[in-house]
Amino acid sequence: MSEKKVIMTIENVRIKEYDSMNVTVERYENVFIPRTKETIQKWVFKGYSKSILSALLFIQRKELLIDREQIKNLNDFVKHVEQSNIRLMEVMKE
Repeated sequence: MSEKKVIMTIENVRIKEYDSMNVTVERYENVFIPRTKETIQKWVFKGYSKSILSALLFIQRKELLIDREQIKNLNDFVKHVEQSNIRLMEVMKE
């Protein structure tokens, strides 16, 4: 099976074509492998969307651009949400 085309990459999140009717959303994150007891970084499937626009909304709603390890309080969270929204708006203008 051939590798699917990456349509768009936004920081650590990417949108890939799945078939003629759908796209997938994946996030590059740390994954713990219990068998080898190590942590690796890889693309992790987050969900399907019917279009690129709905995939961008999915990224916003699931807060996939926000790094939870950097958030210490509510103000940090609000700042990260604002930055995430600004980044998504920049992508939509392109």
